[in-house]
Amino acid sequence: MAVSIAPATLPTPGKALAQAAQSALPVLQTPRLVLRAPCLADFALYAELVATRRAAHIGGPMTEAEAWADFANYCAGWLLRGDGVFALSREGETIGFIFAGCEPGDGALELGFLLAAEAEGKGYAFEAARAALDHLFALGADPVVSYIEAANTRARALAERLGGVLVEQRESGSCTYRYSPDDADGSPEAYA
Repeated sequence: MAVSIAPATLPTPGKALAQAAQSALPVLQTPRLVLRAPCLADFALYAELVATRRAAHIGGPMTEAEAWADFANYCAGWLLRGDGVFALSREGETIGFIFAGCEPGDGALELGFLLAAEAEGKGYAFEAARAALDHLFALGADPVVSYIEAANTRARALAERLGGVLVEQRESGSCTYRYSPDDADGSPEAYA
């Protein structure tokens, strides 16, 4: 018998403490989106997104247990390192995730993006990633990088649109894009 590892969402004695901790984390707003700390309810979308072949470029497809470990690691980053994953919402509905943190072996803070298929092609990833980059730069992060598989042409195009410069392409097919505050274009036209 398979046991689901989905997080418990029952009212618990620590619920108020969790809400207080989440409220202390950054909330970024763009003209159409809110980037906020993830909550337990966001795990369902995260698990759904990383369970498909669409997640092949970020280590997927993942099992539910792998998805939970990945999600929990990114969420824990806020407490342990002051960086992590933002849940991306539009009109109160979670539509994806923006990663603004680091993983073991990273040499710099990493920017990543994962959106639901129905949210793609609308400029949300650019808008949210630009806000996350601006936030990281305001905190003094320099540089910020994206590690993108060469075959992931859509993510590479987004990195370039964000001002990322290809600084390395490994034989394995992994590309490193570097962003710096000098390359940032936070103008209102960038959100169009």
